[in-house]
Amino acid sequence: MTPGPAVLTASSKILIVDDLPDMRAALHGILKDLGFGNTLSANDGSAARRIVEANRDIALVISDWNMAPMDGLALLAGLRKDAQLRLVPFILVSAEAGPYRKNQAMEAGVSLFLPKPLDAEMLRRALTDIGLM
Repeated sequence: MTPGPAVLTASSKILIVDDLPDMRAALHGILKDLGFGNTLSANDGSAARRIVEANRDIALVISDWNMAPMDGLALLAGLRKDAQLRLVPFILVSAEAGPYRKNQAMEAGVSLFLPKPLDAEMLRRALTDIGLM
């Protein structure tokens, strides 16, 4: 049996990936309010992948879906192929949150799919639901 993810601590590294600076800042603020201030950020999947390669102790990735040149689903696929990173919890968020998108995300191996916009309570519940809080 594969062990579940570790509960996040104040020092856990959380990677926020979104092409919108305001969304990255909002997520950073929400996470800080929840007690998780050790965040890194990237504006697309390619930049996120470089950050993960340099910080292989990432405890959680929260990524937007729609970004260029590499979107969140492609970032997820790359992480799931890496033996050391394949179990890192991955929350995919999108403004396009219909059932088809959610099913597509779940089939790709996300830990959780959330609709935008996110708020603190939604993220707190999500982290609890996947065993990180």
